[in-house]
Amino acid sequence: MMKKLIALVLCVMMLSGCVSAMADEADKTNLGTLEVEDAFTLQCVLPAGYKVDVMYDNPDYHVAIIYSEDESKPQMYLSVAFDELLADVERLNDLDDEALAQVEQTFREEDEVEITHMYTSHGTKLLMVKEVENGISYVDFYTIYLGYQIEIVMNYGTGFEDRQITEKQIEMAVDFLSDLDFIPAS
Repeated sequence: MMKKLIALVLCVMMLSGCVSAMADEADKTNLGTLEVEDAFTLQCVLPAGYKVDVMYDNPDYHVAIIYSEDESKPQMYLSVAFDELLADVERLNDLDDEALAQVEQTFREEDEVEITHMYTSHGTKLLMVKEVENGISYVDFYTIYLGYQIEIVMNYGTGFEDRQITEKQIEMAVDFLSDLDFIPAS
């Protein structure tokens, strides 16, 4: 009897998760992609009203902006850069504790930050770095894939430096980044 009850509870939890996921998908309208040479394609489903524009693209460095025409919403700068020191690292997930601590230290050198770890639905580990010194003026999401450092920095950009990122906006970014996927080149 107890096993049946546990199975029923698990079924209800899984169904509610599916319904929640479908509701979340209704808010996401378009797929953003960035092709990185012959290595991989980076893709995720963007929040409603956001677009991707590639600003700079060469073999070792790529920059795109993820933005909304609504100036009340923050923009996100995506940078992808190959790092020879990380050439043998397939994913951020593969770093040991010492190497991960060294990566985290690079974010702590300039500002007072809070660093947390999150995972995409595809299992990719992301560092979420929030500036906490004078409110949250930026949030940096960081990972590694095939020796490339991938960063998505959310802020308001030039002319809006006085605006702060809200927890709701961070949740929006976490939500769409949970779909972040790397598709290896064939």
